[in-house]
Amino acid sequence: MDFIMPSLKSVKWVVLLGVLLCLSCSARGEQKNIRFMEKSVRANEQGLFLDAVVALRLSAEAEKALKSGVPLVWVMTVRVWRQRDILWNKKIAEVICRYQISYHALMDVYRVTNEQSGTEKKFTSLQVALNEMGILNNIFIMADRSVVNKKQYIVGVLFALDKERLPLPLRPVAYYDAEWMLTSQWNLWSFQK
Repeated sequence: MDFIMPSLKSVKWVVLLGVLLCLSCSARGEQKNIRFMEKSVRANEQGLFLDAVVALRLSAEAEKALKSGVPLVWVMTVRVWRQRDILWNKKIAEVICRYQISYHALMDVYRVTNEQSGTEKKFTSLQVALNEMGILNNIFIMADRSVVNKKQYIVGVLFALDKERLPLPLRPVAYYDAEWMLTSQWNLWSFQK
């Protein structure tokens, strides 16, 4: 009987692990808190630039954490692939931009910081701050010389909460709680120069 009991314990752990995995996968459903309203790529003599408008909405838990003094860092990832007929598409550019939103209770203001440029704006309303953070203008993607005329390209944009920048005690919750699944789907579209 002793040789059966250890195997039953290991089966329980496997089942428990499977249930946790299923729960974490089901929590990653379609994201309705982040939507791309507009997006376009412009080419000029300096290179390719992205313009986009992203509608952001925080979950109740994320808003509670923000109002408790936890800054939230958002990452926008832009990728450009050259379409190929035979092989996989070739990634030719990737740009990562970070934006931080924080709340200051004494002044009752929300501060939005562009971490690349260091620019900072203050707002009295959370929704206005989120709207401002979602307006992305003149994001440099790549130099124009990398883009060949008459070739087809794919641009992908992802907007997500950077969970690694949350305080350590909050990270495990953020990875498994559906309230913290603040990530858009990859938004893809093609263009030709």
